[in-house]
Amino acid sequence: MSEPVGFIREVRGDKVSFFLNRGVNLSFGQMVRIDSGNRSFYARVVDAGSCSTLKTDEQLREAEGKESFGPYSSYRHVDAILFLEKDAGRIRSPTFNPDYMDRVYATSQEDYSVLRLAGELEIGRLRSGEHVLGSVGISVEAIPLMMGMFGMTGSGKTNCELMLNARIVDSSPRTVGLIFDFAGQLLEGKGIRPQQGLRDHPLFHTKVRYYSVRERKMLIGLYTIQPQKLYTFFPDITHHQVRLAHKLYNRLGSTWIEQSREAYGRDGYKGVAAFTDYKSKAVIDALMLKLSSLSPDLFPPSDYSFVDDVVQNVSKGVTCLIDISGISFEEQHHVTCLTASSVAFHYKRMWEGNFEEWKKLPTLLITLEEAHEFLDPNLPKTIFSDIALTYRKYRVGLNAVTPRPSRINPNVFAELWTKVIMKTELRRDRDYLTQNTPYLEYSDTEIKMLDVGEALLISEPQIRFAVPIKVIHYPDYLDERGRVEYDLPPSKPLSEMDEKLRRIQQAGKSLTAKGEG
Repeated sequence: MSEPVGFIREVRGDKVSFFLNRGVNLSFGQMVRIDSGNRSFYARVVDAGSCSTLKTDEQLREAEGKESFGPYSSYRHVDAILFLEKDAGRIRSPTFNPDYMDRVYATSQEDYSVLRLAGELEIGRLRSGEHVLGSVGISVEAIPLMMGMFGMTGSGKTNCELMLNARIVDSSPRTVGLIFDFAGQLLEGKGIRPQQGLRDHPLFHTKVRYYSVRERKMLIGLYTIQPQKLYTFFPDITHHQVRLAHKLYNRLGSTWIEQSREAYGRDGYKGVAAFTDYKSKAVIDALMLKLSSLSPDLFPPSDYSFVDDVVQNVSKGVTCLIDISGISFEEQHHVTCLTASSVAFHYKRMWEGNFEEWKKLPTLLITLEEAHEFLDPNLPKTIFSDIALTYRKYRVGLNAVTPRPSRINPNVFAELWTKVIMKTELRRDRDYLTQNTPYLEYSDTEIKMLDVGEALLISEPQIRFAVPIKVIHYPDYLDERGRVEYDLPPSKPLSEMDEKLRRIQQAGKSLTAKGEG
């Protein structure tokens, strides 16, 4: 039994306050154990203070060195929130609370095993003061229950994204990822020291596919865009504009966009009207303005679309990293929404039409950076809102990554059962996190004080409290993981191969000579 760090001075509801022994240091968010009779309670430190039993005038006399009042006239008290109770080996939410003078202990390795924090997708280690204990991870079953990663720029979100997706690659074909990289950091690990990214993962060449505009691997042919896909490209498109698009498609076929744009450029709205009985100038102009915004570099006149390749790879357990840096936000929006909807719809169709084959699909996590630009309630609704609200039964999960959680639609935020919360300095975002996340009601100070790479993890229903973690440094993970052994037979010596090749050549010459004879 370790030495206690303090003892209870007051208890009210789920909030306990205890005196801290001299010479003992704790930290905001640290977990402590309180032994109370046959039960043990676990709590998280949320506040601390330092007080004196002296009156103000006595404090001044002691500070000025005029009088000493003894070493027990000052004390530190710590406030903590209960989150777990252990009674006769049973673990559950607290049914009661501890008593006055009960002893308080820092969590140990034995306590770590009680907390049951290890998930298949390990991303960090439990922080206990200045020490780290066992691994903390997210279960595969938590992926379709949706998740979010929140933290200011420089808080360590990129490293956390790399760790989570590396674990998903490790778990393939049980799990698979679809990653939208807005800043172009995840492939090479920009911002990570030493600089290492997903391309350094030992399974990168077999379990990851990389797409980038710069390498001409991210093309969406105009001939593959049917009118119903316009809702995905342009969330603000009207029913009349889509109706006009259907008429053009029925008249012109797969080249409807190309021919319509040519006619519009040549004869204005009348050129488009000539293809249909639709004569509204306002509707034609509005639709053609949208179609003209499709860049020829990204949307060439062809029947090839990289999205089909993404759907096939994801279905086989190959994680797809889509680098959309270097293009306009409008183009990023088009690519992201079309790709995500195509993959998600594939899962939905398989669930509805071929359930046995759907069960063979890997559990999918879609990582969406800059998520506030797609989930803001003040902006037109996108496919990602639908995924967060309705796609869990298809085993499709969303990981909303953003430095601005306060801009995420509250209905969507409520569906994010797993949250990784990193350092957040903006008060508005901290208030949003603490007011809309269970078990974080008293954690405003802690979120502000988190260091780079530190986080709070909640992953219901597995982890129903905020766990302070140190996210594993991705380069350290690569070093620990090591190279992959493919169990291939050893290659033969070059001399043996040369000798075999020489015999084959001689046999070939002999057959040639006989044929000529």
